[in-house]
Amino acid sequence: MNLRLLKLTAAYFVLTTGIVIGQTRLCSQEEAIRAEMATDQLKTWQSVYQFYKQYSHCDDGSVGEGISDAVAKLLANRWDHFRDFVKLASNNKEFEKFVVRHVDETIDWSHDAPKINKNARLHCPSN
Repeated sequence: MNLRLLKLTAAYFVLTTGIVIGQTRLCSQEEAIRAEMATDQLKTWQSVYQFYKQYSHCDDGSVGEGISDAVAKLLANRWDHFRDFVKLASNNKEFEKFVVRHVDETIDWSHDAPKINKNARLHCPSN
């Protein structure tokens, strides 16, 4: 992946707001409870990907806010693992859309957004 594409992807995160996409599978109350609890464990891109595969149909309300918070924290504080996201997203465009959708109005725009912006501008991998 070239540097320009990586920078564009990172800038896309910063500038994109949430987009509602229709769900095809209903989330049971039990799944919603498990999904909400699982958002606390989203500390790596791999865990976000596993969550996406298991619970993306439960992406609503407090579950969605938990995902947004986790995505923002990863982009703000774990930029050194951004390549992991790029690799997962390059193999699954729906996962990429899922993550981008969670860079939204619920993240901490005074704390996380400036860090994300700085990371995207100054710390993109050389390739």
